[in-house]
Amino acid sequence: VKMRLLLLLAVATSRCLHEETQKSVRLLRPHFSQMPTRFRSSIPPLPGSHDPQPLRIQTYYTRDPVSNEAWDPEGDEGRGESRARAALRETICRIQGILAVTPVQGPLLLSRDPTQYCRAVWGDPETPNYHRCSLLNPGYKGESCLGVKIPDAHLRGYSLWPEHGLPQLIQPDGPGVPDTDFLLYVRVAHTSKCHQEAAAIAYAACCQLDSADRPLAGTIVYCARHLTSPGLSHSDIVTATLHELLHALGFSGQLFKRWRDCPSGLSAGENCSTRKQVTGRDEWGQLLLTTPTVSHSLARHLGVPGPLRGAPLEEEQGSLSSHWESRLFQGSIMTATFDGARYTRLDPITLAAFEDSGWYQVNYSAAEELLWGQGSGLEFGLVSTCRNGSSDFFCTHSGLGCHYLHLDKGSCSSDPRLEGCRMYKPLASGSECWKEENGLLPRAENPHGEIYHLHSRCFLANLTSQVLSTDKAGQSSITPTGRCYLHQCTHGGGYEVRAEGSPWVPCLPGKAVQIPGYYGLLYCPQGRLCLSNKGTNAATSATSPPTRFPTQDQLFQLSLGLTGTPGQALGKEQREELAELVLQAVVTRAGTGRCYFHSPSITTSLVFTVSMRKSPGCQGPSTATLYRSLTQTFQEKPLQVHHGGAIFTTEDSKLLTSLDHNLSMTDGRLLSTGFCLLLLILVGALGALAYHKRATLQVGPSTT
Repeated sequence: VKMRLLLLLAVATSRCLHEETQKSVRLLRPHFSQMPTRFRSSIPPLPGSHDPQPLRIQTYYTRDPVSNEAWDPEGDEGRGESRARAALRETICRIQGILAVTPVQGPLLLSRDPTQYCRAVWGDPETPNYHRCSLLNPGYKGESCLGVKIPDAHLRGYSLWPEHGLPQLIQPDGPGVPDTDFLLYVRVAHTSKCHQEAAAIAYAACCQLDSADRPLAGTIVYCARHLTSPGLSHSDIVTATLHELLHALGFSGQLFKRWRDCPSGLSAGENCSTRKQVTGRDEWGQLLLTTPTVSHSLARHLGVPGPLRGAPLEEEQGSLSSHWESRLFQGSIMTATFDGARYTRLDPITLAAFEDSGWYQVNYSAAEELLWGQGSGLEFGLVSTCRNGSSDFFCTHSGLGCHYLHLDKGSCSSDPRLEGCRMYKPLASGSECWKEENGLLPRAENPHGEIYHLHSRCFLANLTSQVLSTDKAGQSSITPTGRCYLHQCTHGGGYEVRAEGSPWVPCLPGKAVQIPGYYGLLYCPQGRLCLSNKGTNAATSATSPPTRFPTQDQLFQLSLGLTGTPGQALGKEQREELAELVLQAVVTRAGTGRCYFHSPSITTSLVFTVSMRKSPGCQGPSTATLYRSLTQTFQEKPLQVHHGGAIFTTEDSKLLTSLDHNLSMTDGRLLSTGFCLLLLILVGALGALAYHKRATLQVGPSTT
């Protein structure tokens, strides 16, 4: 499907191409009648023979023949492939923490298409070799999937059969791909589809199924020139990749009809059957995904008792839809448009769909909370109700306000997917409250008291330090609009706000508050900014830019200072490439999977930072243990990375902070919370002083 990157306030006018992309691929599954008995052992067994294990995805990279002749690693394809590889590694690690399957036994072998290699079959039912290949197609050149030629090593063999007797083996089975449950072919190129869709990041399709119809192989095509866009972050590519792989793994209109009903779960695969009904329509004609777990999950999300008839799907010009309805699922990973990673969530309802496919066991702890429409009731998102002011997720007038995640200021507008419903969409530029660089220049007038900061959010307010004119009723004449102010979570889902120069003021959800030193009011949104942790009185931020992590392990940030060639200035793309090289070296030094490391970056002053958190399904030590091990080994032996003819060497490392504000470091020994916190504050202060001293050193020369 074409994922559109809407970083500007714009309307996504191009239609999604997933259906026609998937339709262009012939879905193959094992053909028992075409194979001798001795070959059948290579067919993946039906689910039930082994317990489910994390989905093993192997990637196979390919290049176009034209590109091979003049491959330029510094060109669009080279830079694009580097970014694609990094995004794929992180995405696959994430999927392995989400989906489990009954593992394929032995090497994975894909099927050949008999309609391609065979010109004729024996047609007499009385013939022993009835319906087997009697005449080969001389023009057969092998199998392909979405423009990628599949190697013979990945494919089963084929034979020519006489009318009676044993076959003549034409091509033996390939060795197959070991330790694999899904084979992903990867192509980085600027295809005609990429040319037609200027904002496309990637598109994908499923190519082959096993004997239970579970996807076995697929292809993802990255649009090389678009991957090098300066407005496209690593997190954006990861999120787009996740969307595409979820299509190829089963969330597709072309695959819904193959979903399985397994009443006893994956352990009894022999009892599975094709689901009788996966989609349907309600009394208003809305297309629905009607499977049971999805229906229950949506009911819980909307806060209504009992299951619903189903979850609405986007109408896609007469085709079976492969996306959730945008009016009800803004922010879900599986809606048809992509607004950027910081607005997108891998939601529980999407994971419920994969459970209902009958092919996967799902880890729901990896789900990210979908805030759009949460607890809004049965009529939320209907065209008949979205414009009557009954829900503050939608807006009903023109003007500026706040995007529903409160990360950005927004403009009230619609698009074809919303079908007349309107919502606050982020402004073209400078709308992010959490970016300090969007703030006013030093000593500039700030009559509204706005603060741009990592912990700032958008609030409707008409605050001003100037005297307000009022109407006859004594109300302010200034219309509230979206403004940026600091917030911090307190207890039980509550929070406080602060404007420039003011103290912290409790902000009661649903109420308006006055801020000392300012005229006017600030309006406190209902329960979206902070969520109460179960079993405690603490509250945590419900929105965090740009990436949210599961809460199963602590989150640390590793920081490494680099030295390089004196006076060398690196551009944004060069810094991204260097960040990826440093990350690869860090992962190698750690001796673990990449699933511990997230969102790497390098500043203009050559400071490399990467978030460390153990993703679900990630095998290895705790994050705290790995962090301590890495910092010790960096002190003993610095890293060296070659990039652009220069050598970059790590100089320093330090613990910045725990991004979830949990500063305790637990490795099996339980210290008292107060002692731990005091100790870490002292160590952090000393470390900050030491790091500040070292940070003042000039970048030293390094010989190549």
